[in-house]
Amino acid sequence: MKKVFISIVFGTRPELIKLAPVILLAKQDPRFQVEVIFTGQHDELVRDAIDFFGVEIDHRLKIMNAGQSLNQLLIHGLSQIENVYTDGQKRDAIVIQGDTTTVLAAGLVAFSMKVPVAHVEAGLRSYDLDHPFPEEGNRQLVSRITKWHFAPTEQSKRNLLNEQIPQELITVTGNTVVDAVYLGRKLISEKSDLKNQLEPYGIQLKQDDKVVLITAHRRENFGGGIQNICNAVEHLAQDHPDLHFIWPVHLNPAVHDVVHDKFKDHSQIHLVKPLDYPSLLAVIDRSTFILTDSGGLQEESPSFNKPVLILRDTTERPEVVEVGAGVLVGTNQQKIIQEAEKLLTDQQHYEKMAHVENPFGDGQAAQRILDQIAKSYELA
Repeated sequence: MKKVFISIVFGTRPELIKLAPVILLAKQDPRFQVEVIFTGQHDELVRDAIDFFGVEIDHRLKIMNAGQSLNQLLIHGLSQIENVYTDGQKRDAIVIQGDTTTVLAAGLVAFSMKVPVAHVEAGLRSYDLDHPFPEEGNRQLVSRITKWHFAPTEQSKRNLLNEQIPQELITVTGNTVVDAVYLGRKLISEKSDLKNQLEPYGIQLKQDDKVVLITAHRRENFGGGIQNICNAVEHLAQDHPDLHFIWPVHLNPAVHDVVHDKFKDHSQIHLVKPLDYPSLLAVIDRSTFILTDSGGLQEESPSFNKPVLILRDTTERPEVVEVGAGVLVGTNQQKIIQEAEKLLTDQQHYEKMAHVENPFGDGQAAQRILDQIAKSYELA
């Protein structure tokens, strides 16, 4: 039986986390020949996740250079991915996920070489090219050259239909992040005790301590936005002595330097290097609620029944807000404090936000993606 040759490309940790279920399932599926390309866009941040999921990499690229611009990053991605694809082998599909520069580069290379593109997590939109930047532009561009649009939700499908994408090219699959959470929990239970995941980071908590996970890395929050977030966190810590913030600080100096200057000696605010994926799951599980501008955490939180306060003015994941699991607080200091206080002091409000039907699916997204690609080649 002829196998469908799919090339799966990722460059950042969120991409790997969401593609790992697809990669691992495809490698067990006799319908597929699988090639995995890692562009190295976020080299250090991805290594632990590669090892954790046991993903084997066929091609390791190095598209990142210190101090380069987004255009230079794109140029390196285009040239290095194209070099892989000039080996004489015919790929049947290139699978990409999300909205990074890696995604745009791989999509453009595939388009120019007439290889069909499968876009996982298609149809997310903020309709503001500056928020998030450059991600909103990347995903809109990729949608114009995609054959298989794997939309995580009905809202994402509606976005694509409104842009005149033919309905027959869109499949609502659910979000593969739910698959990844289920897979991650299974691997953790096999490898180690969940509660021991935090020890390497020097985090020691009392049983009664309340925990808040906080992450902030979006470009639009650099500068005054990060300062406002820090001020809100400082206020909440002062008012709640039993409240501990675990803050995996992004390596970008625009975030790292500001946060460390503010909190380097604070007993309730634990600044740690970026958490590996199992440790991140452990912290989410232990948290009372989440403060984040991360798209992935907006999607992961409902799987753990954790409310999320979104440090952005808009979100391309409106489902988490619509079902009541999240609130947009932006970087407004008073709004962050106000919504956090409601979660900390109003149990009925907390329970209402924590216990909602997961808008991002049932953990079977990867299977639906592979079945749809195989169906296109009459191998379903």
